[in-house]
Amino acid sequence: MNKGLIFLCLACGILLLTIVTICNAPIITHTIEEADEWGVQNCQEYADSHKNIEDNKDLDKDEKDKQLESNDKKKHLCDRTKAMYGLEYAAFILDLVFGFSCTLLSLLHFFGVGKSFEKITGLIGLVSGVIGFIFTFIYIIYSGYIFTNDSAGQIPKLDKNREVAKWTGSKYECLFYDKDDDESIYAKWNDLGKKQYNYHKDFSFPDDNSKYDDCNNYKSIIEGLNQVGPNPISTDLDDLCGNDFGSLTKSQLGNCDYLFYKNDGDGMDGVSNKYLYDKWVTTIIFGCIIILLNLGLAIFGFLMFKESGSSSGPVSIQ
Repeated sequence: MNKGLIFLCLACGILLLTIVTICNAPIITHTIEEADEWGVQNCQEYADSHKNIEDNKDLDKDEKDKQLESNDKKKHLCDRTKAMYGLEYAAFILDLVFGFSCTLLSLLHFFGVGKSFEKITGLIGLVSGVIGFIFTFIYIIYSGYIFTNDSAGQIPKLDKNREVAKWTGSKYECLFYDKDDDESIYAKWNDLGKKQYNYHKDFSFPDDNSKYDDCNNYKSIIEGLNQVGPNPISTDLDDLCGNDFGSLTKSQLGNCDYLFYKNDGDGMDGVSNKYLYDKWVTTIIFGCIIILLNLGLAIFGFLMFKESGSSSGPVSIQ
């Protein structure tokens, strides 16, 4: 087995895949618009807020527990996104530097140059592979968790037809509302590749039988009701799902069985959400391959180091 050739292939693979990954990484490429804020967040304020809530004697136990839970969720989100921001830069810059260094050294050996320091090259490969493996692995854990579990800002969660609420016979109810989960009505990052969050002809050019055009203007209707009614109704989706939809009748909202969400500048008239989704998925997939290549680099670096050390032998002096 030509360990040097395998070492060269692994190092080249890390270098090339890291370049491709850097060109797709959602934070490095600023594809996540709010990503720059992730790196400068002050997560300590949530820890201080937690203490202030605990010390507040004006709150009853239920209200205090509710505020503490909400505050702690925000702190954990802050910690995750801030960690992902730093790790994305650190992991792929390290992979790039290590991949380039090991590729250059292994090319020297491949062309018969530098045989005397092959042991050092093996040691560098071992250390580079271990460090690259650790940093990239931790980054993928954070990135994958945020991608699948955290909300993508304030983009509402929709079904495949962009339906947000339905008439139950007595009131409108949001399809994805959970009173115990503040984030339940918002889409997660891994939802953004679906058709309802991007341009689709069914929404831009609905056919004659579609109710989409007739039943997506509930915000405008509510604003009209506020002008003539004594009690203003919020048009924010979280308030509507929690309270106000239940106070509106079917006739007030155009006799619609379903209420559809109309794009309010959330990128749904274009393909920016799908673009972000594709780049993030590409980064995760390539990151996983880089993890395996780093592991291989560490193993074959160790084998080169061990082989060179054992073959050197004692030197006789005449």
